[in-house]
Amino acid sequence: MAYSGTVGATRISIQTLIDHGARRCGKLAEELTSEQVVSSKESLFYLLSNLSNRGIQYWAISKKVFGLKADQATYYLPEGSIDALNVLYRNMNRPTPNNLGGYAASSGVVANAFDSDVDTKCVQSSPNGYISIDYGPNNDIYSGSIGILPGTSGEFHILLEVSDDGVTWNILHDCGVTTWVDNTWLWYDIEPGSTSQRYRMRETGGNTLNVREFYVGNMSREVPMARLNRDDYTSLPNKYFTADQPYQFWFDRTIPQPSLNLWPVPSNPFVQMTVWYSRQIMDVGALSGDLEIPQRWFLAIQSMIAHQMSMELPQVPLDRIMLLKAQADEYLFQAEQEERDKSPIYFAPNIAVYTR
Repeated sequence: MAYSGTVGATRISIQTLIDHGARRCGKLAEELTSEQVVSSKESLFYLLSNLSNRGIQYWAISKKVFGLKADQATYYLPEGSIDALNVLYRNMNRPTPNNLGGYAASSGVVANAFDSDVDTKCVQSSPNGYISIDYGPNNDIYSGSIGILPGTSGEFHILLEVSDDGVTWNILHDCGVTTWVDNTWLWYDIEPGSTSQRYRMRETGGNTLNVREFYVGNMSREVPMARLNRDDYTSLPNKYFTADQPYQFWFDRTIPQPSLNLWPVPSNPFVQMTVWYSRQIMDVGALSGDLEIPQRWFLAIQSMIAHQMSMELPQVPLDRIMLLKAQADEYLFQAEQEERDKSPIYFAPNIAVYTR
């Protein structure tokens, strides 16, 4: 059998979707004017945005780890966030070196990056520096989460690296070009993590490091936080009561970014909050680009954009518009029926004695 030998390798570009949409409307793709192509792209954006009103798209769920800041109650999710699905309080261990280990840096007071004091800084004097920790011989440490607390603002390109001999360093995680905000944690959860004697952060973008804390963590523990509605949150007598661990949150669906308002307000700057949230599907980009949709949704999206185009292109017969609508509804229904995680459902009725 002469099978292709590939799965999921066929690319369906935005231009391809619009071309097929035109033909389903009874038009040649070559007939579309530049204005109609732009209009079709916008219609595609509208329908993808509207999918969030119908339920969760399981491929559009993201995770963000917030480093909590003492006395700060409000934390903003990225733009395009829709809802907070799971919010968890997290803390972890911070291993220290043995007697033969220690800290090192290309310049600056390296101890300031490991002293658990957010007010001290390791300020370096030359660009492309590093900060490292050596746990000592026969003391390899596993880490799956690394945090950086900047002491300045700007754009930095950090590599997180590991080494067993202090000579050869391997990249554990490339953080990419990241915008630092002074005294705002950046946390990186690394899968599958690493067990190594030495860890370091190294700047590669030509900037000079200024770091409050470099935190190599392990053995994280997460506890679900309870969700409050607006009435319960606004009725709290002291919204700024502080404690080491926040237990509850109110999700404020404001624009352009929704926010999480924590209660009690955290007082410990060395703990985190893990948020799993649903988000909008990525924007419609260049005509040569792809949509952020799984293969099982191609036919539904194709049928939906054809129907949307039929209502804007000239001289499309009404019976064809109705046919395209019926196809769009059918294939959308099929796609949504499959859009589930198939996990078992556990019901726990809470039946109590009723008294007057």
